[in-house]
Amino acid sequence: LHIMTDNSNEEIMYYFGYGSNLDFDDWSKWCRKRSKNPDGLKEIGPAWIDGYHLVFDYYSNSREGGAANLRAVGSGKAATPGALFEIDKDTLKSLDQKEGVKLPHCYKRIKVTAFTENGEGFECYTYIHYSDSLDYYQPTKEYETLIRDGLIRLGLPVTCLDCALANNTNFGIKFFFVYGTLMKNQTRQYAMQSSKFFADGEISADMYKIGNYPGIVTGKGMVQGELYESKQPFDLVKELDRIEGAEISDPLFNRVIQKVRTKKGDYWSYVYHYANSTKDFELIITGNWKDV
Repeated sequence: LHIMTDNSNEEIMYYFGYGSNLDFDDWSKWCRKRSKNPDGLKEIGPAWIDGYHLVFDYYSNSREGGAANLRAVGSGKAATPGALFEIDKDTLKSLDQKEGVKLPHCYKRIKVTAFTENGEGFECYTYIHYSDSLDYYQPTKEYETLIRDGLIRLGLPVTCLDCALANNTNFGIKFFFVYGTLMKNQTRQYAMQSSKFFADGEISADMYKIGNYPGIVTGKGMVQGELYESKQPFDLVKELDRIEGAEISDPLFNRVIQKVRTKKGDYWSYVYHYANSTKDFELIITGNWKDV
């Protein structure tokens, strides 16, 4: 996990955008009106945050309609797609101003973890409006299009946006990628019985032989495995978090969100990465546990 320090002079920081800032022209237009430089917002690529629903429970006077917001519901219960950006301290000040951080009843800046395509985690800033009610405000078509086009440009699903527009929060990660003892004909295949096999797949990672099970970490290799789809994903999250030791204070594995490539297309999925050093373990060159 890339951790940001709380040093206000830190040169490189990260920001997760999920609303209008997915559109660089919209951001640039806002900056130019205020004689600010928009170039400090540097897009890294598509990313997801875990544990938040996308909602339209905030009314924006400047947008004349609902504005995108996040509602925290808990890890494994929801997820929101967007973009990860690299920013500097001047851009952070501009983002704070744009989101009205110093104004009452506007957005507040928080820290979250965003996961990129290879499952790498970045501690980053994002903005959230804390509301006591579950109001819904219809966004303008123009504002909706800014977000929709941004998601499509990033190759991200628009299902999250469509659910939010319908005031339906029943959206989250429903796919699970397994690569070791949870696969078919392996010792813990029973844990996946409540879900449906979707496709064989591969992810970008390096695989190591930890013992009688493998562990993967972010790397330049490719790991082979199986993608499953669950109708009750949070129940499966709880079970797999327990099996993988992800829920304890000193975890054995960490649950991340990562892109999986299959013959049916690319899907973002929960994946468990080994949480400790792999320096004393054997690299499995093929990235396939069944070869061991």
